[in-house]
Amino acid sequence: MQLLVKHSQRKGGAFGGKTIFSLNIRAQYSEEERALINGLDLGGSVIYDSAATRDYLQKGATETSNIRGFGYLLLSKMNLSITIASLQKGHTIDCKDLAELVECENAIVGTCKQLKQHLEVAKTFDGREIAVDLDELVI
Repeated sequence: MQLLVKHSQRKGGAFGGKTIFSLNIRAQYSEEERALINGLDLGGSVIYDSAATRDYLQKGATETSNIRGFGYLLLSKMNLSITIASLQKGHTIDCKDLAELVECENAIVGTCKQLKQHLEVAKTFDGREIAVDLDELVI
């Protein structure tokens, strides 16, 4: 698995005001990784939700009115949510400052590292026995 990352910036707003920092990120999965992702039905698993998406989902979960709860769910769907499958197509994420860009990039890279570990473990479900030498295990 490889992540292709590109940083850019531009002036935003109608009058060229604030700087908008952009993160363009895309995953390249090997054939073996893609087969594991499809075989384990992981494509729809969320890698990253924007802060707005998380806020709307939390509000929807605590809302007592079904109509309002549904409204929050709809609002969450209109914000950024990156899945394992959609990351292969790529995403451009606009951020208000560098700190937000770094936080977003770190979150996606960290989750992809965990995905890589999960896929490595998934390869071992073929009946083989693995010996773990606890004397060499670093904790």
